[in-house]
Amino acid sequence: MRPLLILSETRHTQSVSEIIQKFAHPVAAERFIQRIDIDVDVENDPCEFHFSIMKVLREKKPSGSQQGYLVCATHDVERLLKLRSFLKTQQVDFEFYNASELSRPLKSGSQIKPQLAARLASCGLSVQTAASSILGPWVHSPIDFETISTWRNQFGRLGHFHWIADAILANATLITAPELGERFITSPLKDAKIAAFNQDERGVKSGEVIANLLTKRLGSLEILRSPADAIERYPTESVVMVEDGLWSGTEAVGVFESLLGRRSERPKTKALTNPGLLKQADLTLVYGVGTDYGQAMVRRYLVDEGLANITIYCGSVVPVATQRLLEQIADPGFNIGALRASGPAYGDLTPHFETCLSSLTPMQQSEALEFCRRIGRQLLESYLNLQIQNKKWNMWSEERLDRSSLGMHGLGLTHAFGHSIPKASLPLLWGHGQVEWKGKVIDWLPLLPNS
Repeated sequence: MRPLLILSETRHTQSVSEIIQKFAHPVAAERFIQRIDIDVDVENDPCEFHFSIMKVLREKKPSGSQQGYLVCATHDVERLLKLRSFLKTQQVDFEFYNASELSRPLKSGSQIKPQLAARLASCGLSVQTAASSILGPWVHSPIDFETISTWRNQFGRLGHFHWIADAILANATLITAPELGERFITSPLKDAKIAAFNQDERGVKSGEVIANLLTKRLGSLEILRSPADAIERYPTESVVMVEDGLWSGTEAVGVFESLLGRRSERPKTKALTNPGLLKQADLTLVYGVGTDYGQAMVRRYLVDEGLANITIYCGSVVPVATQRLLEQIADPGFNIGALRASGPAYGDLTPHFETCLSSLTPMQQSEALEFCRRIGRQLLESYLNLQIQNKKWNMWSEERLDRSSLGMHGLGLTHAFGHSIPKASLPLLWGHGQVEWKGKVIDWLPLLPNS
């Protein structure tokens, strides 16, 4: 991606903002686009603006920049500020964009893009191009512009739904291993001496990624490959258990149930020889990222089990639960069994993806959610059928399937790590299988395969 400096007339400020919002990837826009507004109807000192431009150009380029700044402006701004000759002295690339286009409203569905949108694309800041850079660190298969286009075109084969694909791409977040490492070294791990990760016997690789990060970033840590080993070897010492993400809390509860020896089938981790040690341990759970709902569910489990000695830390928290739901979960008198079995009912939780649609009309929001739920449920069923066939799982209830159509427990996340994507993220990102929409049938391929 290439940083872009847009010089715009004050009368076009709103139009420029609309073009950026419509055609640029929001993360790329925030990091790579700088703007300077000029009122062409008053007397201006070109030297003053030259100084402002130089200040931007001399700042440290955003991380991931592949070239120096491109500066773009209208013809009127170029003439007023004598830009061409000035920028030559700075050895900076310069291009025009059309001012007359900014005086006309953007037409939804139009195939003709404003020149400024083309400048965004040439800098790699469009939704598709930027998404290919952001998702590029996915370790299981190459993610490039062609990959993005192939996945995006599936939406078009089912209807006029490219815009839904773009909404997902604009909000897809991939946390790379270095980013995850940064979150860990600023967590309680920085003061810890003993850490444990869960080397899942099912072959899940996140544990190995975490162990590698801890070894490289916190070399003085003693790192053990199961929480049971750490607790049994150091029953009176502070132990930190490390995981990448805390989403619905189901996985964490499964780990605790396994530690206590209550999960003989499909254990999540090695059981403690003496389950009573868990209540005596000084244990902190550290996650790179989590949801407020997942935190609440795990804290409630700890309260119910009398495990007040265990604390939770998340490097960042994605809000999805209503205040009412959080209060219910925290209430010891509230029966939490239905939540653990099927997830929250509609209205008690706002899927993360729904909050990403705030710039769309209410009708578009409703259509996007309906499409993602319908396709997501079919992909989820395909995934479960494979697990039933290969791992002897049981099929979920209709209620649970419905509530998880946007991802486990209806969280509707758009998050992934370089090494994995949680099942709490939209199934359209990770699922595969035959799907149908209003009579049209296709074989859906995931954007992030082999997860």
